[in-house]
Amino acid sequence: MDYLEGYLTLDSGQPAAGRSPLKTYMLETARGERRERSLPKSFSGSIRLETIDEALYKVWDKEHPGEIVGLIEVIEERHPVFYTTFKSDESNKWISKNVDQTPWLDRMWLSSHILSNIWNHTRKISNPARYVGFGFEHESKYEMSDILQYEGYEGIEEIREIDEGDESPAPDRRKSRVYITERLGVLSDKLERFTNLYDPLHSLVQLQIPSDSQGGHRLYYDGRAINLSDSFLEHRSKIMGIVELYQNLTETAEDKLWLGTTDVGGGGFRMDGEPITIQFEQELSEETFNKFITYGLQRRNSILRIGGYLHHRGPRKIHMSAIDRHLWQPFLLEATTKHIMVLLPRGTCGNTIHRLVTYVQRFISPKISVWLGSESYTDAVGLASERKKNE
Repeated sequence: MDYLEGYLTLDSGQPAAGRSPLKTYMLETARGERRERSLPKSFSGSIRLETIDEALYKVWDKEHPGEIVGLIEVIEERHPVFYTTFKSDESNKWISKNVDQTPWLDRMWLSSHILSNIWNHTRKISNPARYVGFGFEHESKYEMSDILQYEGYEGIEEIREIDEGDESPAPDRRKSRVYITERLGVLSDKLERFTNLYDPLHSLVQLQIPSDSQGGHRLYYDGRAINLSDSFLEHRSKIMGIVELYQNLTETAEDKLWLGTTDVGGGGFRMDGEPITIQFEQELSEETFNKFITYGLQRRNSILRIGGYLHHRGPRKIHMSAIDRHLWQPFLLEATTKHIMVLLPRGTCGNTIHRLVTYVQRFISPKISVWLGSESYTDAVGLASERKKNE
């Protein structure tokens, strides 16, 4: 802990106030029995982890000779956390290269449902006079007629406030970005009404919650966080709580959903497991559906990290023998213009669920219903949060 505190002043002895704020990236490896590689071997050969203690590493990169890129703390065996004082553009590129490109690691995907749960907890315990920030984003990227944009890398953009001076031509598809900063007490009463008036507000991708003193903690849908408070210890405590909620939710979902068989004697067996179902509020057009299949599920550089063998069952339905490029695990996927259904064989990482939900709300349909078997995803998040508080 002392070393982590000291990291805030490692670079040339500059005080924290004079440096870029601390960036935190919450990551995913795999559940115990599926963890085939140690953390140091999960990165490419250009990355070296130097052990400080059993749960803490210095991170060195040959592309940044002579400087510590950051620190990795193993808060939970399944969820290492990367801390860095790089500027956001540089740290985002580093994560894209060294996490997104390896099958042994993934980001923690904080879906709108998870961020909303964090907000609901925050408004119960925080001073209503404090300010909170919300970022909403939905881009109907598969509705456009021009598909040239898909020829490049499908990167992950950081949410930015709308620039009123932007003179770029209007897009030929819906692209909504809304950022709200307001007192907690005001939004406690009004946010739900705002959300019901405008569908893209269901796609919550950024949340800034107040700290116990000044500033706050900014959370992003892709597992990023920025410490804008004056306390690293408080920031770390918030991160630990989010990791615990996420792990509770993921592992409970895996136990419930994983497909498997149980021997019942006499040569018989029983099937266990349930599907994940994502229902669109409005049916997709056939053109939008086909573009999603082509550019969302079949492109190697899609942030969905899903590939596999696809079988058309008509103009509005496909079956896919899919592969999650995180851990290279197979699963079954059905997509129609009305829903997506997924079956996860035993051992498949439940992180797939959160990544898929986040992607669908950002790029396909902001207003969706998600079911883990017969249990709503929203309820599952709430129960995981309650278990976290009671343990």
